[in-house]
Amino acid sequence: GEIEWLGEHPQLEALVGRPMPMHEWHNSPYLVRGASNLNPGRSPAAAEALARLSNGNGRFVGGQWRYKRPRSDTAPSAIVLGGSEYRVPVEDLFDVDPGEIVVQRVLGSVAGMQERVAFSSIEYSVARWSPPVLLVLVESASPIIDAALQQLRGQLLPRAPVRVVLNHVMVSAMRATQEVERELDEVSTSAGKELLVKQLATELNCFYSMELLLRSPTIREKVLAGELELHGAIMESGTGRVCFLGEHPRQVDIINTVLLQRSIYKDGPMATLPREVWDNPFQPLDKEGGSVAAPSSPSSTAGTKAANPSSQGLEVNVPETPSTAVAVDEINERLRQERQSLAGRK
Repeated sequence: GEIEWLGEHPQLEALVGRPMPMHEWHNSPYLVRGASNLNPGRSPAAAEALARLSNGNGRFVGGQWRYKRPRSDTAPSAIVLGGSEYRVPVEDLFDVDPGEIVVQRVLGSVAGMQERVAFSSIEYSVARWSPPVLLVLVESASPIIDAALQQLRGQLLPRAPVRVVLNHVMVSAMRATQEVERELDEVSTSAGKELLVKQLATELNCFYSMELLLRSPTIREKVLAGELELHGAIMESGTGRVCFLGEHPRQVDIINTVLLQRSIYKDGPMATLPREVWDNPFQPLDKEGGSVAAPSSPSSTAGTKAANPSSQGLEVNVPETPSTAVAVDEINERLRQERQSLAGRK
């Protein structure tokens, strides 16, 4: 009676006929990334804040931590989303003054759904203090990850409040389990596979929480404007040492996908693209008017072009602000290329 989950079609991009970067990310094998020194912070403010956290964690691990009095004369330099199950205060973990960072603790280090208290608290902190860094901190031996993996192995169904927490973590736990069973057969021992599954699930859970945060307009606008950097990190449960993962490897694709979704479904969650959009070949945008030019029919007057209003729904309709212009231009350029490619096939 055991069910083997096959996932989505392996050639879904070819069937749809357009790039699907987030589908590729969610379905391609993921290898343990570990500590990353490739992106210590793009802006000087973010690099300074990350260096302060890293140096403070080094003092904590080395036993040089000392009690500090609360301070109210400085704005927070970072926001840390951590787990409620941690056995050490996050301020002590980074050896910072109380009030120097804003700490939001939730079980599993998952931001959860928008418009909920935990998620809104992070958005409020970003809007209120505009820190240069938002750090998602997960634990290498989190009991929440363990509980999610046990659910996959057939443990009795927990009560509703527990399922609400585990449902988010289950996304990463299932993907990690499937990848180890399918791709990494060279790990021969069961203990080695279990350790690798847990390590993969921990990193993927960190990136999953970052994906949820990037769906927030408040956070996304700050990231696009270069005022905020979203980073991930893993705390080793035994020592308290923090390994920084850097930014999400598909951050640009996540932002582009969210902007495109909001453009398509701006009329509501049940909105759909007009049938004419898929029946007619895509055409490059008219540089003067910004409208989409449809191919002239044999009955039309030679040299004239009829506008196709239905195709305008594919153009990303986002207010042109400095914070969104870059992402919108990238999406529109990709759409132009798709229109030209499909027109050539016709």
